[in-house]
Amino acid sequence: MNEFNVESYIKAGKAVIAAKKLARELVEPGALFLEIAEKCEDEIIKHNCELSFPINMSLNEVAAHYSPPIKDNTIVPEKGLLKIDLGSHYNGFIADSAFTINLDGDSELQKIIDAADEGLKAAIEIFQPGTKLYELGEAIQKKINSFGLNPVRNLGGHELKRFNLHAGPFIPNVKDMQHNQELKPGVAYACEPFATPGDGWVNNGSSSYIFRLIKKLKKNIPYQELNYINKIEKITHKLPFSPRILAKNKVMPTNQIERYVNTFLRKNVIMEYPILIEQSRKFVSQQEHTIIIDMDGNPIVTTQE
Repeated sequence: MNEFNVESYIKAGKAVIAAKKLARELVEPGALFLEIAEKCEDEIIKHNCELSFPINMSLNEVAAHYSPPIKDNTIVPEKGLLKIDLGSHYNGFIADSAFTINLDGDSELQKIIDAADEGLKAAIEIFQPGTKLYELGEAIQKKINSFGLNPVRNLGGHELKRFNLHAGPFIPNVKDMQHNQELKPGVAYACEPFATPGDGWVNNGSSSYIFRLIKKLKKNIPYQELNYINKIEKITHKLPFSPRILAKNKVMPTNQIERYVNTFLRKNVIMEYPILIEQSRKFVSQQEHTIIIDMDGNPIVTTQE
C-alpha cells in the first residue's frame, strides 16, 4: 500500500466520527472519565481501525494530554470545558479530531468554544494547495482575536504521515512567518486551533498519562524487558499509547505496568507526553479536523460529521 491512500484516510475518519458521536452521548456530569474513554476507544476498534493515540479528555485549563489512567476515578464535573481528542488509523493512515463540550451551557464559556470553531472553519476555507501554513495561522488568529480571546501560540496542527502522528511541518495558530511551507497535494494534515481568555501559552504539567515507544535497546537488556518492548511495538506501531492498552492486551501483569513504564522512561526506550496547562490557568477550548489534499488538489475533511 502506498503512503497516501485516500480510502484508508476516509475509513479512519469514519471511525473517529463514530467515536465523537458516542462521546457526546456519554459525557454528562457524574460520568466516569474511564468509562467514557474505554467506550469511545472501543468504538474505533469496532470500525475495524486501531488507535493512533489514546483519547485525550482535558478539562478547563488543561489544554491537552490528559488520558484516564488505569483505575482512574475522575468524574465529569457540573461545569467547565471538556476537550475530547480522538485518533484512529487504518493500516497506518491516521484520523485526528477534537471538539470541546460546554458542560452546563454557560454562555461565556461557549464563546471560547465558538472562537476555536470559527478559527478552524476559517482555516478550512483556504485549505488548498499553495496556501502557506502561516496564512492558516493568520486566519485562525484573526477569528479567535475577534472574540476578544487569544489562540494558544505554542500549540498547533501538524502533518500526518503513515504511522506518524506528528510529522513534517507545524501549522501555527498565529501568523508566524517562519512557517512558510505550502500545502501540497498527496498530504494529510491535522488543523487544531486552541482558544483561551488567558495568556495563550501552555507549559508542561508534572504528570504524564501518554507515552510512546521511541527506540528498541539491543544490548544489555533483560529478556523480559525486551519481550515487553516487542509487544508494545506490535500493538502500538510506535504511536502514542496509554498504559491502559498494556493492561487490555495483557502485555504484562497490570500491577507491573507502572514499574516497567518508569523503567523504560529511565532507559529512554519510551518518551512521555506531559499534560499541557495554560500558564495563566484560564480555560482552553480546542477544535480539530483532519484534512487531506488528494492528488488532484481537492481538500477532503475526513473527520467532519
